[in-house]
Amino acid sequence: MWTWTAETTEMTPDSDIRVRDSIDHLFRHHAGQMVSVLSRIFGFERLDMIEDAVQDALVAALRTWPFSGTPDNPTAWLTQTARNRLIDKLRRDKRSQPREEDFDIADPTEASPVFFSSEINEDQLRMIFACCHPSIPPDSQVALTLKIVGGFSVAEIASAYLANDEAVAKMVSRAKARLRVGGVKLDIPVAGEITARLDAVLKVLYLMFNEGYGASGGNEFIRRDLCFEAIRLVGLLSSHPVTASPVVDAAAALFCFQGARLPARTDHAGELIILADQDRSLWDQKLIAYGLQHFRRSASGDRLTRFHLEAEIAAIYTLADDYAATDWDRILECYSLLQKMAFSPIVELNRIVVLGQVHGAGVGLKALDELQRTDEVSSYNLLHISRGHLLSEIGRSAEALESFKTALELTKNDAVRRFIVRRLRELSNR
Repeated sequence: MWTWTAETTEMTPDSDIRVRDSIDHLFRHHAGQMVSVLSRIFGFERLDMIEDAVQDALVAALRTWPFSGTPDNPTAWLTQTARNRLIDKLRRDKRSQPREEDFDIADPTEASPVFFSSEINEDQLRMIFACCHPSIPPDSQVALTLKIVGGFSVAEIASAYLANDEAVAKMVSRAKARLRVGGVKLDIPVAGEITARLDAVLKVLYLMFNEGYGASGGNEFIRRDLCFEAIRLVGLLSSHPVTASPVVDAAAALFCFQGARLPARTDHAGELIILADQDRSLWDQKLIAYGLQHFRRSASGDRLTRFHLEAEIAAIYTLADDYAATDWDRILECYSLLQKMAFSPIVELNRIVVLGQVHGAGVGLKALDELQRTDEVSSYNLLHISRGHLLSEIGRSAEALESFKTALELTKNDAVRRFIVRRLRELSNR
């Protein structure tokens, strides 16, 4: 199983801090690009070996860059380093000699180190569509793509699916085996085959963005690298002549509207700030403008999708002059339409929160208690946070305390835990 772990290196304390602070960015931003490029060169049958070489290249960067400085083209440096290590490994392994048509084995040091950004972008799109091949079950398509292209850990994928780590690990392993033996090609499908894969591709980017927007674990509440990687990749889809479509623009609009609010979601110390308390002057106006461009283009088709509805919800939140001016009635209508398309307990939780805004906390609480009886969300921390909030609004402080305590036990993200502790302290002091 491929996971990123930084090894101990000899470096000065200051450089150690700088490099280790950038390792997550390196892994998220470069690993998927590297695997995509190298899979085209070496083939899916060597996918595990490619992933090992990518990790080796990242370790080499950790050891080298504090002393030599970050290269002008870090992606090219990392990809070339991984490529050379793969060639060396294949040469040493007499049982797996490389084929000359795959890559030049004359002298790896003489191979061109140039990897153009356009080439890398195309390779990433090819990899995403390959991982979402129809021969792989839909959930496995998404899990595999998050693992390989998004650099997600098994635990992060499990959190997105509300599943356990073991089940996700098996899902990814089986999907990789399908790629290795199924003759899957690294290519963007022709126009007639796009629809079958595009929904899975967009789901991958959606889950990637969501993990960045509210991280399931770790110390930081927001992981901007994931959010902006999802925005970058959906932008590639939007601009590519084969994949451009209203639904892609709807997804791009959603990511831009949500991403625009990132600067105000935490304070200077990284503490969570809820929407009602956010300083809207900090919202990114350029991203909002990009979101509006995509949103307008998304209206050109005749298909209403979940991305259209979620983009409209995000637009209403983002374009309101202040929290009080939010059109809660329209948001509730959008959530109700979403649930008619395909019921989701997570969407239902969001709908209930808005229901409480429109019809009062008591009505919202009654609906939330019904939802809580379903096994899928009974261990979901945001359900208990929402319940605690609704209980506190109607004066049931003791029960609210219990809900927030349950949420605290279920929460793995340190920033969210600190937010819950603050709420517990506020309720205790009433």
